[in-house]
Amino acid sequence: MRLDGSMISKAMHHARRVVLLPVMLAAALVACSASEPQPAAQGSAQTAKPVPQVASARIAILPFTPGDDVAVYRADGIARHLIAALSRPPTLTAIAPDSSFRLRRSDEPATVIGKRLGATHLLRGKLVERDDRVILELDLMQASDGKSIWHGQAERPATEVAGLAETAAEAIEQAMGMTFGSRPTPDRPPGGSAVAFDALLQGEAAVERGDAVSIQKAIDAFTQATSVDPQWARPRALLALVRLRMAALQPALADALREKARIDADAALRLDSDDPVAHRAQATWLGEVALDAVSAEDEVHRGLALRPDDPALLGMLAVRQTGFAKLDEAAATLRHALELDPLSAPMLYQLGYVNLGLADYPQAEDALRRARDLEPSMPLVHAFLAVALFQQNRTQDAIDEARQEPIPLWRNYALAMAYWANGQRDLSEAELQSLIREHAGDAPTQIAGVYAQRDNRDALFHWLGVAQRSGDPGIVEIRYMPFVARYADDPRFKAILRDLDIAGSGSAQAR
Repeated sequence: MRLDGSMISKAMHHARRVVLLPVMLAAALVACSASEPQPAAQGSAQTAKPVPQVASARIAILPFTPGDDVAVYRADGIARHLIAALSRPPTLTAIAPDSSFRLRRSDEPATVIGKRLGATHLLRGKLVERDDRVILELDLMQASDGKSIWHGQAERPATEVAGLAETAAEAIEQAMGMTFGSRPTPDRPPGGSAVAFDALLQGEAAVERGDAVSIQKAIDAFTQATSVDPQWARPRALLALVRLRMAALQPALADALREKARIDADAALRLDSDDPVAHRAQATWLGEVALDAVSAEDEVHRGLALRPDDPALLGMLAVRQTGFAKLDEAAATLRHALELDPLSAPMLYQLGYVNLGLADYPQAEDALRRARDLEPSMPLVHAFLAVALFQQNRTQDAIDEARQEPIPLWRNYALAMAYWANGQRDLSEAELQSLIREHAGDAPTQIAGVYAQRDNRDALFHWLGVAQRSGDPGIVEIRYMPFVARYADDPRFKAILRDLDIAGSGSAQAR
């Protein structure tokens, strides 16, 4: 069972091939980035006297308040697209919506919100529709003291709502006295269709809910957007991603969905090779379906060349770096991603797992605790937090944590090791036997890991052999799995690596 990829829903519905990074699809599906350059539409931005020029800034855009008769999905969608339009590193970066939208109902003062998000500025807004025009009323604040430093508005005809984010971005940059080179190409339909754009916003909102019914609504919405504007790459890329997510939720339909995802990802790249979301979709298909890790990483790098500060792409890069046992690089990539998406529980979870591989147990504990506190029911977090705790000799805390793991397979795994570390051999053996009885076909690599903790070499290599013969994708992680990696000098370990055609040396230390 491999702890690598992006379909956390598999962990919720089935134990096989549970993944390391429950972030890629959810983040990819709602993030907004470049598309084909568009001619300027008729819009206007009202600005006040600029505030003193800002050399660099990190801005957090909080969810916009919808006015009367304005749907929440539209207000949220415009905010997301404004985040994309304002992200122009290194001078100006915008906090990812996955983090800033978590504070939708927060009554904390601006200073506290700014600190939680690592922002220098906060932007609040209200989206209203009046006389066939769409108007965005904006309030820019300093995060350090909560002081409002600029009020303004941006507006467009309702038929040109797709360009509202760019109009607002220009007004904000003017107000901050910032100058830039070329602006990122906008993520709006080449034909300028307000209907296609609205369908895209509906699809992005549906993805966030995450269940099968909502994912189907997202598929329908993105399909509508492509029907209205067949030349628009963005909904094609998002269709590829949602189809892959649905494949994880509907195994009986998985093959057909994955083939459609391949077609959509290819089409998105043909339509716009400068859209980083298209590269993200292609990388997801290559990594999760074709199992071509090298080509997947190449696609991630192509996307990052277009959008260097995309947290979802950075998270995908960290997955690939982890898969190649470049754990130090993966940790650095994740720390950078968390500067842009500081309240991402999946990203914190992945950082915790990587730090376990690096044997940095205090840092692993810190990241995993933060992930758990953000999303207490998130699969795998409790299990690996338990590992971090008993590796620091806090065995009873580890047992208590492992008991809270919602996935039975991982609860057995974590309890078997936590009980063993606490000297409760009978209880440990009971958990291990339950793991073997229920999941010998699903998790032979994890069973091997439990035996590795016990220094039972024969059982360890027996189960690694089972994993190898059954094609368990998790076996590639033995170079940095807790306890297993310390057997790297054993000839049998080296033989497995040779058979898998992967290098035996990596960032992980033998433990």
